[in-house]
Amino acid sequence: MTADERREVREAVLAGRRALESLEEASEALDSASNWGLFDLLAGGLITSLVKHARLGDAREALERARADLYAFTREVDDVRTIESLCVDVGGIATALDVIADNPFVDLYVQKKIDDAQDGVEAAIGATRTVLARLEALR
Repeated sequence: MTADERREVREAVLAGRRALESLEEASEALDSASNWGLFDLLAGGLITSLVKHARLGDAREALERARADLYAFTREVDDVRTIESLCVDVGGIATALDVIADNPFVDLYVQKKIDDAQDGVEAAIGATRTVLARLEALR
């Protein structure tokens, strides 16, 4: 392996580690939002809904960083293809209804959106780890 190839592999590994860190941060934020969502379903109220949506905001920010880091990673390695699906978008109307009306049907809808986002993040974590392992084997 030439010095340039080693440098490219090293850059890809660093980008992959940043992406993995961002994805894990997003996963933690989604876990927190999910826990608050479950609590909101069972015994929540206005405060619970507000906290849940604050955690969803944290998750959105973490997912934006993860998406940017994954784009950087894929520029280095063209193996990860699921970047566009990384988002959590409950929607403004559902958010307002969830906080104001605190309806169990809206709570279930929001919980489903959180669960879908968690699935996407876990898939991206798995794919990133796989590619990182291959790159690290090259070093």
